[in-house]
Parts: sequence; structure tokens; C-alpha cells
Amino acid sequence: MSKFDSRVVLITGASAGIGAALAREFASEGANLVLLARRIEQLKAIADTIDPTGKRVLCLTCDVTQNGEVEKAVEFARTKFGNIDIAIANAGWSLKGNLEELSLSDYRRQWETNVFGVLRTIYATLADLKTTKGRLVIISSVKSYLAFPGDSPYSTSKFALRALCLSLSKELAPYGVSVTHVCPGYVATEIRRVDNRGVFQPDWSDPASPKLLKTPEQTAKEIVKAIDRRQTEQVLTLYGKLAVLMQRHFPWLLSWIISRWEIKVVAKKN
Repeated sequence: MSKFDSRVVLITGASAGIGAALAREFASEGANLVLLARRIEQLKAIADTIDPTGKRVLCLTCDVTQNGEVEKAVEFARTKFGNIDIAIANAGWSLKGNLEELSLSDYRRQWETNVFGVLRTIYATLADLKTTKGRLVIISSVKSYLAFPGDSPYSTSKFALRALCLSLSKELAPYGVSVTHVCPGYVATEIRRVDNRGVFQPDWSDPASPKLLKTPEQTAKEIVKAIDRRQTEQVLTLYGKLAVLMQRHFPWLLSWIISRWEIKVVAKKN
């Protein structure tokens, strides 16, 4: 029997990418799933591939930027499965642009999902997690350690999540609740094909090199292992681990490497 058999796993942003892959991976481990996202049709399609009977999967429309929506979803989930054992705050997107090209409202929109959406998820599930001595999982990014030009809205939101996890891991430890901060590198998802309005652009190509991309399925398997071990932090990909190591111990060297890489990118564009 799997360690996650009959456990109740809630995942935000579960309609695509890492969230959808995590749903499938936990389903293979026998978990009951509460899948939340704005795109209900995509959620239902994923649920049908996991369990057409609907006995083990509950799909609910939920926008983490709206007060009360996660709470309503959790209340409904309790009537079907009972208390949440694992809460995965995965919903997020990336807004691009230099500071002078953006406004305060742009930064607010980025933080409303990436930071306050995570906080809404935590507040909605915290009582359950204390009861079950469960696991809180926050899907962040390697960019919680790295900040590139033109990436300040996204990077600041992820830096904030790292600080949040560091604080909560200590605050919640007395209740038996573990906090896992997950830092993926480049994953083959939709995130780099979403514009600054938060709209998916199907005609855009992924700017990330295929050599650096990890599949959502590979990513999900590693995340589930980290959740099982109640790891405090998990940095994914070899280059991600190397970048974080350099940022911690040799920040000057990493800064030089990034600057050289930026020069090459500009030269190619010109």
C-alpha cells in the first residue's frame, strides 16, 4: 500500500503543467484529489483520465486571487473526502518587463496570484493540516534565489515565497505540519506562453532551450518524493542546484556568469 493511499491532496492551478502532473502522480499513489483551477473544462478532462467515476477526484472552479473561493472549495471538499492531508499551492504565472515599462498595478496582479493566492490557500487549509499533521507544499522557482533583468515582478514574488516558507516551517513545526519549498528550474509548461495580461498565447514558442527543459511528469515524481520525505526545500535540475549553490557561496561569480550570458543574448538579438 502506498504511503499516500486514501490521503486527501488539494492542488491549486491543477488544470495544466506541474499541477496536472502532480494530480496524476498522486492518483497513481492512491490519493484522493481536490483539483482547483479557473479552467473547469480542462480540470474535468484531467479528472476523467484519472478516475472517470469521480469517486477519487473532485474538480472545482477556483480563482486564488478572489477572497473566499479557496475556503468554499475546501469546505465542499471536506463533505466528500474529509480533512485535507496535503495542500499544494501551485497556481502562479510570470509577468515580464523592465521596471519602467510596468506599473504598480502590474506588480499587484503578479503578487495577487503568486503570493496572496498562496496565502489564501494556506489560510483555507491550515486548520485541516494541523488536524492531520499534514504537509504544506509551495511550488516556487529557482528564481526565488536568482533575479534577472526584466524579471523583477516574478522574482520578487518567488523571493517572498522562500521567506514565507522559512518562517512557516518553524511556526508550524510544533503542530506536526511540514512545509516544503519547491524550486523547479525550466519545466515544459505553459508559463512562458502566458502574456502580461495572464492570457495563454498558443502561437508563442517556448523561449527556453529544450536542453534545459524538464517534463512536468519528471518534475512531479521528484516533488512527490520530497513531499513523502517532508523535505524543507527541494531544488530541481542540476543547473538549478548549481545556481543556488553559487548564489549562496559565490554570488559574485554567478553575477559575472549572468552578465556574460546577457551580453550574448543581446548580441544575438542585434
